[in-house]
Amino acid sequence: MKRTPDFSLFLAVVKAGTLSEASRVLGMSAAAISKYLTQLEQHMKLRLLARSARGFHLTEHGRELFESLDHMLPELTPILGEPMSRLDHPTGTLKVVSSIALGRHRVAPLLSEFSARYPEVSIQLQLGDAPEDLFRSGVDVVISPGEPIDQSLVARRLITHPCCLCAAPDYLARRPAPAHPRELHQHDCLILDCHGAFRDRWVLRDPRGGTHTIKVAPHKITDNSEQLKQWLLDGHGLALKSEWDIAEHLRRGELVKVLPDYEMPRLSFYVIYGGRQLIPAKTRAFVQFIENQLRPREDPERLRA
Repeated sequence: MKRTPDFSLFLAVVKAGTLSEASRVLGMSAAAISKYLTQLEQHMKLRLLARSARGFHLTEHGRELFESLDHMLPELTPILGEPMSRLDHPTGTLKVVSSIALGRHRVAPLLSEFSARYPEVSIQLQLGDAPEDLFRSGVDVVISPGEPIDQSLVARRLITHPCCLCAAPDYLARRPAPAHPRELHQHDCLILDCHGAFRDRWVLRDPRGGTHTIKVAPHKITDNSEQLKQWLLDGHGLALKSEWDIAEHLRRGELVKVLPDYEMPRLSFYVIYGGRQLIPAKTRAFVQFIENQLRPREDPERLRA
């Protein structure tokens, strides 16, 4: 398929009769046309045109190729042209996978606006962890905390949220809040176990700049951030949560910050997609859209772009 432009040019040159006429018709220099023809011959390992000072004529192999292509290429071009057009015009189905909390509260509300801008793109939104094999599953874009393990994927940082250690007042009434990170070992710790999460290794920085790395003993573990939040609200223990995800609960006093003088880890979300070339227009359009909507204007960082 990637030789189709050479075949088309080959046909055009033969029909033009001379390189100078082909140059006029195609709007290309004779030298550029000659280079294309040479590359095609090298690819096929066949001499297609016999050149001379007077011009060229078809070899036996060249005539056979010309006669075959003259019948086949007009039927083949529309078939090849449709996928290529998708590189230029957003169309088709876009499959997006997003982490649950960000997807539900930030991404999903934006999809109506995206659909209005690109009515020829239909969207499938899946909330949860991204599949390990992005391509076999047919996913176009992933919005997830943490960078992908697969270095062939493109990852652009969208937003970074501060986290806090928190618990429900009911839990803290039963188990007084820790005064130092080492006291976390005495508490019921709730763990989020998914890509990009802190899991059971919590890193806290004290007001003097000292770092405390605590490997906590999990009391409950889940791979679902919404379930983790519900356990917090139900008073099952302490957890690290992104502040934007629990801002309303903190404001209403349903959750309380623990060790508030300590700096907690920050959680970065990325938009991830496959490949660096031949990216479908629907994917390019969505990545640009979601970056403009979610990325702070002052954060120009792009990772492995």
